[in-house]
Amino acid sequence: MATGQLFGLSIAVGLSLVAAVFMFSYITKALGFGGTPLQWVGLPLFGYLVAFGLNAGIQQLSCGTVRPGQIALVSGLIPIAIVIFLVLTLSSFVRSPIVDAVPLAYRLSYGNIFALAFYMFWAGMFGEAVAGGFIQGCPK
Repeated sequence: MATGQLFGLSIAVGLSLVAAVFMFSYITKALGFGGTPLQWVGLPLFGYLVAFGLNAGIQQLSCGTVRPGQIALVSGLIPIAIVIFLVLTLSSFVRSPIVDAVPLAYRLSYGNIFALAFYMFWAGMFGEAVAGGFIQGCPK
């Protein structure tokens, strides 16, 4: 698989995580409960499921066969990256450059959501870039 295709799949994982952040934020505001459990459990699980599906597609295109065990193992890199980036977003020092880029009128309501979405995009990009390299190893 070409590097450009892998880059495109990495972007797809990143953007799906951004969509999940906004979806989970809407759900927590609409239902009126704290979103921390949904964030810490839902985002890694969602990232794993998206990565599993995309990695199965990558392996099918690259190798002509799908090995579910290998895909399940390698797709675990995405939730690990997500948790690492979630831990990073606990620090206001890491979050503040993104929050400060949000217009002042929306900063209090949406600043932390945009910061989380930014870091989840990069977690998806990083995790899928590494996983995509491993998943292309075809069995002999």
